[in-house]
Amino acid sequence: MSLGTKQNKTFLNIREGKIIKKGPHGEEAYTYVEGYLGAIYTREREFKGERVPYWYIDLQEPSGGEIYSLSIPYSSGVAKSILNALASAEEMGMVKIEVYQRGEFTKATVYNKGQRLPWKYPQLPPLEEIQVGGRTVKDDTRRMEFIEQIAREVTDKINFNLI
Repeated sequence: MSLGTKQNKTFLNIREGKIIKKGPHGEEAYTYVEGYLGAIYTREREFKGERVPYWYIDLQEPSGGEIYSLSIPYSSGVAKSILNALASAEEMGMVKIEVYQRGEFTKATVYNKGQRLPWKYPQLPPLEEIQVGGRTVKDDTRRMEFIEQIAREVTDKINFNLI
Protein backbone atom coordinates (compact mmCIF):
# COMPACT_ATOMS: atom_id res chain seq x y z
CA MET A 1 0.00 0.00 0.00
CA SER A 2 1.15 3.54 -0.75
CA LEU A 3 -0.02 6.80 0.69
CA GLY A 4 0.33 10.15 -0.98
CA THR A 5 -1.19 13.50 -1.54
CA LYS A 6 -2.48 14.46 -4.96
CA GLN A 7 -1.33 17.91 -5.98
CA ASN A 8 -3.89 20.40 -7.16
CA LYS A 9 -3.11 22.41 -10.25
CA THR A 10 -3.20 26.16 -10.32
CA PHE A 11 -4.42 27.21 -13.76
CA LEU A 12 -2.89 30.29 -15.34
CA ASN A 13 -3.68 32.27 -18.48
CA ILE A 14 -1.74 34.82 -20.48
CA ARG A 15 -3.31 38.18 -21.26
CA GLU A 16 -1.90 41.57 -22.24
CA GLY A 17 1.69 40.66 -21.44
CA LYS A 18 0.95 39.15 -18.02
CA ILE A 19 0.42 35.70 -16.54
CA ILE A 20 -3.00 35.78 -14.86
CA LYS A 21 -4.01 33.71 -11.85
CA LYS A 22 -7.68 33.84 -10.90
CA GLY A 23 -8.35 33.56 -7.21
CA PRO A 24 -11.16 34.02 -4.72
CA HIS A 25 -10.38 37.73 -4.45
CA GLY A 26 -10.02 38.44 -8.18
CA GLU A 27 -7.11 38.21 -10.56
CA GLU A 28 -3.42 38.48 -9.79
CA ALA A 29 -0.90 39.35 -12.53
CA TYR A 30 2.65 38.00 -12.78
CA THR A 31 5.49 38.43 -15.24
CA TYR A 32 6.80 34.86 -15.16
CA VAL A 33 6.20 31.29 -14.01
CA GLU A 34 8.96 28.77 -13.39
CA GLY A 35 9.33 25.15 -12.42
CA TYR A 36 10.24 21.76 -13.80
CA LEU A 37 8.48 20.92 -17.04
CA GLY A 38 6.12 18.01 -16.39
CA ALA A 39 3.72 17.93 -19.34
CA ILE A 40 2.59 19.59 -22.55
CA TYR A 41 -0.81 18.73 -23.96
CA THR A 42 -3.84 20.16 -25.74
CA ARG A 43 -7.40 20.24 -24.53
CA GLU A 44 -10.53 21.92 -25.83
CA ARG A 45 -12.42 24.30 -23.63
CA GLU A 46 -15.50 26.45 -23.91
CA PHE A 47 -14.81 30.01 -25.04
CA LYS A 48 -17.60 32.39 -26.04
CA GLY A 49 -19.93 29.48 -26.78
CA GLU A 50 -17.44 27.54 -28.92
CA ARG A 51 -15.11 24.60 -28.26
CA VAL A 52 -11.57 25.84 -28.95
CA PRO A 53 -8.21 24.10 -28.46
CA TYR A 54 -5.64 25.32 -25.94
CA TRP A 55 -2.10 24.26 -25.13
CA TYR A 56 -1.38 23.44 -21.49
CA ILE A 57 2.17 23.57 -20.17
CA ASP A 58 2.52 22.09 -16.66
CA LEU A 59 5.38 23.26 -14.45
CA GLN A 60 6.03 22.09 -10.90
CA GLU A 61 7.88 23.95 -8.18
CA PRO A 62 11.02 22.24 -6.87
CA SER A 63 10.61 19.73 -4.05
CA GLY A 64 7.19 18.59 -5.24
CA GLY A 65 5.53 21.94 -4.65
CA GLU A 66 2.65 23.54 -6.49
CA ILE A 67 1.85 22.55 -10.10
CA TYR A 68 1.13 25.48 -12.42
CA SER A 69 -0.73 24.77 -15.65
CA LEU A 70 -0.25 27.56 -18.16
CA SER A 71 -3.13 27.71 -20.65
CA ILE A 72 -2.40 29.30 -24.04
CA PRO A 73 -4.62 29.59 -27.13
CA TYR A 74 -3.66 26.85 -29.59
CA SER A 75 -2.58 28.91 -32.60
CA SER A 76 -1.28 31.96 -30.73
CA GLY A 77 2.15 33.38 -31.43
CA VAL A 78 2.99 33.03 -27.73
CA ALA A 79 2.36 29.26 -27.82
CA LYS A 80 4.45 28.86 -30.98
CA SER A 81 7.27 30.91 -29.47
CA ILE A 82 7.34 29.03 -26.15
CA LEU A 83 7.27 25.58 -27.77
CA ASN A 84 9.90 26.51 -30.37
CA ALA A 85 12.21 27.85 -27.64
CA LEU A 86 11.73 24.77 -25.44
CA ALA A 87 12.67 22.58 -28.43
CA SER A 88 16.16 24.11 -28.46
CA ALA A 89 16.99 22.82 -24.96
CA GLU A 90 19.34 19.83 -24.96
CA GLU A 91 18.19 18.68 -21.52
CA MET A 92 15.35 20.11 -19.47
CA GLY A 93 16.05 21.69 -16.12
CA MET A 94 14.33 24.51 -14.26
CA VAL A 95 12.22 26.28 -16.91
CA LYS A 96 11.15 29.90 -16.66
CA ILE A 97 8.53 31.39 -18.98
CA GLU A 98 8.48 35.18 -18.90
CA VAL A 99 5.87 37.23 -20.78
CA TYR A 100 5.70 40.90 -21.67
CA GLN A 101 3.79 43.31 -23.87
CA ARG A 102 5.36 44.90 -26.95
CA GLY A 103 2.97 47.21 -28.74
CA GLU A 104 -0.29 45.32 -29.19
CA PHE A 105 1.32 41.90 -28.87
CA THR A 106 2.20 39.62 -25.97
CA LYS A 107 5.68 38.12 -26.30
CA ALA A 108 7.44 35.36 -24.37
CA THR A 109 11.03 34.61 -23.39
CA VAL A 110 11.92 31.11 -22.21
CA TYR A 111 14.84 30.11 -19.99
CA ASN A 112 16.19 26.67 -19.17
CA LYS A 113 18.67 26.28 -16.31
CA GLY A 114 18.98 30.07 -16.25
CA GLN A 115 19.95 30.34 -19.94
CA ARG A 116 17.73 32.12 -22.45
CA LEU A 117 16.55 29.71 -25.15
CA PRO A 118 16.50 30.76 -28.82
CA TRP A 119 14.01 29.30 -31.27
CA LYS A 120 15.21 25.95 -32.57
CA TYR A 121 13.38 26.48 -35.87
CA PRO A 122 13.67 30.13 -36.99
CA GLN A 123 11.68 29.41 -40.17
CA LEU A 124 8.15 28.06 -39.72
CA PRO A 125 6.12 26.67 -42.62
CA PRO A 126 4.41 29.55 -44.44
CA LEU A 127 0.71 30.23 -44.21
CA GLU A 128 -1.17 29.13 -47.30
CA GLU A 129 -3.92 31.06 -49.03
CA ILE A 130 -7.04 29.08 -49.82
CA GLN A 131 -10.43 29.92 -51.25
CA VAL A 132 -13.41 29.58 -48.88
CA GLY A 133 -16.84 30.70 -50.10
CA GLY A 134 -15.32 32.95 -52.74
CA ARG A 135 -12.94 34.61 -50.27
CA THR A 136 -9.19 34.17 -49.91
CA VAL A 137 -8.23 33.22 -46.34
CA LYS A 138 -4.96 32.27 -44.66
CA ASP A 139 -4.67 28.61 -43.69
CA ASP A 140 -2.23 27.67 -40.89
CA THR A 141 -2.82 23.89 -41.04
CA ARG A 142 0.74 23.00 -42.14
CA ARG A 143 2.27 25.42 -39.64
CA MET A 144 0.22 24.01 -36.74
CA GLU A 145 1.11 20.43 -37.73
CA PHE A 146 4.75 21.52 -37.48
CA ILE A 147 4.12 23.11 -34.05
CA GLU A 148 2.50 19.86 -32.86
CA GLN A 149 5.62 18.02 -34.03
CA ILE A 150 7.72 20.48 -32.00
CA ALA A 151 5.52 19.85 -28.94
CA ARG A 152 6.07 16.08 -29.29
CA GLU A 153 9.82 16.70 -29.57
CA VAL A 154 9.77 18.73 -26.35
CA THR A 155 7.57 16.18 -24.57
CA ASP A 156 10.12 13.46 -25.41
CA LYS A 157 12.75 15.50 -23.51
CA ILE A 158 10.72 15.78 -20.30
CA ASN A 159 12.65 14.03 -17.56
CA PHE A 160 10.59 15.17 -14.59
CA ASN A 161 7.51 13.38 -13.27
CA LEU A 162 4.88 15.56 -11.65
CA ILE A 163 4.08 14.38 -8.16
